[in-house]
Amino acid sequence: MAIEGDDVVKSVGRVFEILQLLDAERRPLSATQVERGLGYPQSSTLALLKSMVKLGYLAFDRLERCYVPTMRVAGLGRWIEASFHGEGHLVAMLDEISAQTSETVCLSCQNDLAMQFTHVRLSPQSLIMSSTAGDLAPLFSSAIGLAALSDRQDPVVRKLVQRYNRRCRNSAERVDAETTLQRIRRVRVAGYAVGYDMYLEGIGAIAWPLRPEAGPHAMVLSVGGPTDRIKAREASIIRTTRAAIRAHLGG
Repeated sequence: MAIEGDDVVKSVGRVFEILQLLDAERRPLSATQVERGLGYPQSSTLALLKSMVKLGYLAFDRLERCYVPTMRVAGLGRWIEASFHGEGHLVAMLDEISAQTSETVCLSCQNDLAMQFTHVRLSPQSLIMSSTAGDLAPLFSSAIGLAALSDRQDPVVRKLVQRYNRRCRNSAERVDAETTLQRIRRVRVAGYAVGYDMYLEGIGAIAWPLRPEAGPHAMVLSVGGPTDRIKAREASIIRTTRAAIRAHLGG
């Protein structure tokens, strides 16, 4: 759950860690529970909680001495989901596919030169693809990345590859633009991307770009799990997921 890195302002990171903790616990928490759960100093924990209450993102129950998110938090980003044929469709679709496939089902989006998971439904099976919201995956060497890039024009993809290659510290990490574009074109024809052992050994995934009615870029829906299991069920997973996308998004 920790949000770390030289580019993250400490107080900003802690605000989101508090919201993530509340989301994970799904119950009101006291300042002491937040402090212990995240390992914060008492003084800064109270200061952050009071600020979030003042801004309207947390409510404070004086009798129970607990904090809970307000509907203002629930409303953040609602316009993004509404761009996909109305509110509630994406989450309902995610839950439906999760129930029907019993595999890990995720929503992700491109975040600069990586993919970032935004919603995750973990498989109930013993062997699973384990991811959490906020985790990053490679843009150019993952099924979800190729699915996202399939919604971009070829010149844009080339520019992204150039930016990525400039950041690489050794030549072995660099991406070949034309090879990547060939993979992306196959995704455009099929309508989905399939990847086995691409960035996680032993893990396979099938990913679909979900194009909003309004807005610049696609979200990506993926179904993932152990390579052998996903390979064996590939056709069934594709049929199930396509049917759910049509039912909820009309795609």
